[in-house]
Amino acid sequence: MSSRPAAVDPASRPRVLLVDPYVAREDPMERKFIELYPSLGLLTLGAYLRQHGVDVAMVDLTFERDARSVDRAIRSFRPDLVGVHTKTLTAARAFEIAQRVRASGAVSLAGGPDAATRPGVYLEAGFDAVVPAEGEAALVDVARRVRAGASVAHVPGAVVLQDGRLVRGPPRPFLANLDELPLPAWDLVDMDGYLGRWERETGERRAAVLTSRGCPFDCSWCSKPTFGRTFRQQSPERVLEELIELRRRYRVDYVRFCDDVFGVSRAWLERLLDRMIDEDLGLRFECLARVDLLKPDLLERMRAAGLARVYVGVESGSQRMLDAMNRGTKLAQVERTAEALRQAGVRQFWFLMLGYPGETIEDIEATLRLFRRFSPEEYSVSIAVPVPGTRFYEKVKDTIRGTRAPSRRSGGTSLLFEAAYGERLYRWEQARFGLEAALGKARRRFQPRVVETIERVADRFHDEVAAPLLVGRRTGPRASRPR
Repeated sequence: MSSRPAAVDPASRPRVLLVDPYVAREDPMERKFIELYPSLGLLTLGAYLRQHGVDVAMVDLTFERDARSVDRAIRSFRPDLVGVHTKTLTAARAFEIAQRVRASGAVSLAGGPDAATRPGVYLEAGFDAVVPAEGEAALVDVARRVRAGASVAHVPGAVVLQDGRLVRGPPRPFLANLDELPLPAWDLVDMDGYLGRWERETGERRAAVLTSRGCPFDCSWCSKPTFGRTFRQQSPERVLEELIELRRRYRVDYVRFCDDVFGVSRAWLERLLDRMIDEDLGLRFECLARVDLLKPDLLERMRAAGLARVYVGVESGSQRMLDAMNRGTKLAQVERTAEALRQAGVRQFWFLMLGYPGETIEDIEATLRLFRRFSPEEYSVSIAVPVPGTRFYEKVKDTIRGTRAPSRRSGGTSLLFEAAYGERLYRWEQARFGLEAALGKARRRFQPRVVETIERVADRFHDEVAAPLLVGRRTGPRASRPR
């Protein structure tokens, strides 16, 4: 479905080295959740560059200890341009790589969400250019200009620093048809290393697939620096082509759909499910879904197509807080979806957030009651992180302290602004969810009255000792908990 490669004189072909600066051993969340996949953005970018006459190599630091392999790749591949994918978690490593590239005489370029949010920081740290939005066409243009010895200032979609000020090229339109993108260049990374790790840990060969770009929803804490609120999607036929190729080339038997939201269009999802069922690939899959889109009547077909686990952005058990976050979801939808997933035997991974502006102890208690009621198999409770470019950030920016932390999806373990309570209270509440999760598992091994006794003791300790101590005042009477 992709267009044919462009014919380019080999002597004039630009040489681009792509770098993923993520080092798994430095990520505290990776040690808790085994969620390692190669960067789909970089693999797709590499395939697109090849398609347009650019020679490509890649350094993936995921399984490395440091960035020395970047130096080796620069010496052996001799790139004109080094493109680095950025996330908040990897910013320090990206800055280090920019200095290594500068010492080699090559040109460095930063792309990805963190550089998109704060391009000036990356340019001042040593990068020669930043591509804040969709990178494929812009990177081809920049690579050709660098190869020709021309300036990259004013390239559509690029930002540079000149005389101490940011110079932005004109905006570049998004790719209209994602089906025109080639399949990811999986050969650029150690796929056997990733798949072997998954196989050892889970008994399955797991890979990731991205079927769309962007998110049409407008949660107040979510940053969309690369694609904005646009939403574009590959056809179900193009997605199936990628699934078949992963199965054929790498014997993949489990897929994670990495879309920000999977199944925005019900008609699209039904077509994909029909094709997956008809093809009988033998794949299981997982996805991130919204509770207002994951209708119970779809679950039977999703299960038939291989659905095994769903990540759900529950966020809070308080409708008041869901409204404050502009989630656009109702507690009744959360409850309906959680029950439907439980009845269907689908594992649930809940994302929960504490500390959002306006949240009270009572709101946290409502979230704990919801968690206790449904006892999801997996969960993540993060402290709200104000990311630049969001309404949340604008609301609290005058009270932000310290440095930025990883995005909420990769941690959110520190309180970075003046919230209603101190950080110790939120850490205590995170620990309570951990105890609750353990008690949920204990229900299958112990008598219910034993578990309920532990719950009552823990709740009483929280009410009478921990919360008054951490908040500095006594909390109000506890609402009765459903048993």
